[in-house]
Amino acid sequence: MRKLWIVALLMTSLSAAAQTLEDVIYKKDGSVLRGTLVEQDFENGRYKIQLQGGSLFSVNKADIEKITKEAPFVSSSTQSDGINININNNPSISQNPVIEQSPVMSLSQTPNTEKSKAKSVFYIGTMSKSFSDENDDNGASYSGLNLAYQANASEHIALYTALNLGSLSTVTENGVESDVNDFSDESYRSFELDALLSSNNYQGWQFYTGLGLFTEKYSTSSDSETFSGTNFILGIGYSWQTLQAQLRVAINNSSDYNDEFTHSSANLQLGFNFL
Repeated sequence: MRKLWIVALLMTSLSAAAQTLEDVIYKKDGSVLRGTLVEQDFENGRYKIQLQGGSLFSVNKADIEKITKEAPFVSSSTQSDGINININNNPSISQNPVIEQSPVMSLSQTPNTEKSKAKSVFYIGTMSKSFSDENDDNGASYSGLNLAYQANASEHIALYTALNLGSLSTVTENGVESDVNDFSDESYRSFELDALLSSNNYQGWQFYTGLGLFTEKYSTSSDSETFSGTNFILGIGYSWQTLQAQLRVAINNSSDYNDEFTHSSANLQLGFNFL
């Protein structure tokens, strides 16, 4: 009689254990479905499982890695429809996701990807005008103030105009430099208009050449002399967003000049950009 009780108790325990087990489908994508298999369609290769929450899922055999019976799995990360996701078995899910935060860039830090396009430039600087013979034995030079304006038609084409005001600075006669005090009242004034072709009229390095017209006047207290002709210009400079620095040199040519003398002029300028 005692043996019968032991066998009965053992059978009851096994039955209770079997009743606590649940069907588990492990899918190849790493997800896990836990519940009760309610249909196994071997002909079409489909399985239907009812989850603990009551949801019913149909799974293709091709998507299944294995089907087992296991003790109920308790997890805090269950979805609202009752699907338990086993993170350890899903290589596509990171357990510690890292969220990269893009730095917030203020408007003042926004990079300027486009050159500042100056529509026009006002220049103030120095001028020098000189002429001398082939051996530099005779000649004179003038220095003073330069005021100029440049209108940029495009990145490569501009119109340039300038006013130069100067006074006599050196005089050379027969290879000897004379005292300029003997010519203290002699002054120089010129006006020019040029068309420029530039590698860049906007922000950055600038290399340019140009052709134009000029008129100039040499004056003393008792006399004056006027010349006009053409300019050939070469220049180099650099432009920042609002400022420029320029060096211009020009060869002056006029039919009124003495053929024995070569005339040239130069300007060192600071420019202010108008955008």
